[in-house]
Amino acid sequence: MTAPRRRREDLTVVQAVMLDSMRLWVMEMRRGVSMETRVTERLGQVGAAAAAPDLKRFMFALSAGCTRMIEVRCTCRPDIDLDEEALLDVLTLAQELSRVAALQILRRFLTEEGAHTALDAAEGVGEALSQAGCFLQASDQSGREGSMVVAFDDVTATHMTLH
Repeated sequence: MTAPRRRREDLTVVQAVMLDSMRLWVMEMRRGVSMETRVTERLGQVGAAAAAPDLKRFMFALSAGCTRMIEVRCTCRPDIDLDEEALLDVLTLAQELSRVAALQILRRFLTEEGAHTALDAAEGVGEALSQAGCFLQASDQSGREGSMVVAFDDVTATHMTLH
């Protein structure tokens, strides 16, 4: 039996900000619309705007090194896909400097070189989050396979649909 997937409202504020930010970067890549300002503003809501450049490197490393489709859903979706859980776990593990565990997850959908490139960027995200006093928590669903999704809600729970 498959465990139920988490919903966005089940995330901590920092996890939700990271999910939203990753989803916005995917929107940028898919639609050719610059979300850089929105991503930086979103991260800034928890004092972590400095994480934006490393998050961009992380997302581009995922795109360049993937060995399978990493699906990212629209920003209006409240559910969290398994790939998104995995990416949040990678960012958490990178922040904790648990390189081996983070690489194990990344190797599920990236080349070896891509996994190392993504991890380097994820560690930069983790450092910027730590400097801002923001700490991620691992999900209870890490290690499972699936796809990845996209959403933008602000910390005050205002919902914004981008399509």
